[in-house]
Amino acid sequence: MAVDTQLEAEMPLDALGMPARLGAALEQAAARLTGLIAIAGPGAEETALSLHRRYGVALGGVVDDRIAANAVVEAADRGLVIACFDSGDAVGTILALRRLANDRFALAAALRLVIAQRIAPGLCRNCREPVQAFGSRAALLGLDPGAILWSAPGCEHCGGSGQSGAVRIFEGFEVDSAMRRLIYEGADAPLLARHAFLSAANFASAARALARDGVIAPEAAVGASRNDLALRESPR
Repeated sequence: MAVDTQLEAEMPLDALGMPARLGAALEQAAARLTGLIAIAGPGAEETALSLHRRYGVALGGVVDDRIAANAVVEAADRGLVIACFDSGDAVGTILALRRLANDRFALAAALRLVIAQRIAPGLCRNCREPVQAFGSRAALLGLDPGAILWSAPGCEHCGGSGQSGAVRIFEGFEVDSAMRRLIYEGADAPLLARHAFLSAANFASAARALARDGVIAPEAAVGASRNDLALRESPR
């Protein structure tokens, strides 16, 4: 598959904010000779290009129809490919691929790593201040009442917005033999998610950690933690 040269944005991998555990999984996946690395969400093409420049992995472009899906699965049998998706989360990416690909077994065999990202405004480091979380704020983030979070009222450095730049929030998981079996057997979204995030961080836990570290506001963490599983159809 030819490398897509239309992607022009570039961002160093260490500036993406990818968690260490997911970064280690990516290093392992990038060392493989064949397979498919799937990246979904806003800014996925930017992230894919960063990985392409770091590891030399071919870019498969955006997968949004059956032709593109089957093309990247076939390409993954010949070499390592990164493809981008518009799915809202990592499990949704598997569901979309399974719906589009002609050969479910070939898809399961090809997948190496699935990454999804969401983007939230970062907190201004000049005016952020610790606050205690109570009531719905604590409950929505799964925190004990009184947990320390951060808020930024705004200052001259951030133009009164309380924000500073954009922060990527990641979830992702390696596709192991058990996950491959779930994929080609037609497991639904909750079952896929249960296995995927046994030991890997999902959006909720990743966003909660960033909120506790003062990187994003609690409201942004709640928004990034939204769970689409209940609203998503899970075609078998």
